[in-house]
Amino acid sequence: MAVRGDYSLDLRELEQRFLDRVESASGKKVVVLSETNFAGHATIKIAAQDQPAHVLRYKPEQEAVRPYLVAFQCEFALRSILAEPASQFQLSSDEHMMDEVLALMQQHHKGKSDIPADAIPQLAKQFGNGLGLQLRSMPITMRVDQQIHDAHPDLRDLQRKSIDRQLQENVHALSPRAKILAPDEIIKPNASMNAAYAKFFSGLWDTPIIFTPYVAAGYGTVASELLAFHERIPPDANHDRKLIDVWAKHLGLDRWFKTKAKE
Repeated sequence: MAVRGDYSLDLRELEQRFLDRVESASGKKVVVLSETNFAGHATIKIAAQDQPAHVLRYKPEQEAVRPYLVAFQCEFALRSILAEPASQFQLSSDEHMMDEVLALMQQHHKGKSDIPADAIPQLAKQFGNGLGLQLRSMPITMRVDQQIHDAHPDLRDLQRKSIDRQLQENVHALSPRAKILAPDEIIKPNASMNAAYAKFFSGLWDTPIIFTPYVAAGYGTVASELLAFHERIPPDANHDRKLIDVWAKHLGLDRWFKTKAKE
């Protein structure tokens, strides 16, 4: 585990309180790991019934914003842990999803030499799984971040620093390179979700420029439509499944992904 970053004792104590809440609610420890080969910013794997601990992983480069990342991942996990049993769910992919994504990718690159043919299956897997992860997390992400922003002002600076980085990464979906790599059936839902994310934070921070690239690229309307569901659907965890379902339908991703009751 990496050495802690240069943040205050108060933030370290606040971080521990988030960890304690998860441990108290679930009866299981949270193991926090800094992993060099971790691909994202941070994630938490909620322990299965026969597992002794939840595992929260984060990339060492994110050490400076660790208190926020721990707070976010704990709050995200608590939505699942504390939801009513009838409301707990998981997202599953259709059995034909990967074959269909691969076929779309192969058609998109047919007759081209932009990427090696043997790289297409791996890219298809990456894009297909990525859409599922984005659909499962992004609608709820904004609710968690709103909660942290409102309830924990001490974390706002770290929250903004972390999300600014994420916003910069997301905008790559609008680049010419993205359109070379993948067809519209993959690019559009990805960019649409990113647009809603950018619009949300542009409003939260009163920084319209965050959203400007998506408006220019034609994603302004769909972003507003996705965020409108947040206004209509109650914000508590027992409605998370409904929110993801309506996003999936609106984006046309319900052909590939479905929510189902947690086993």
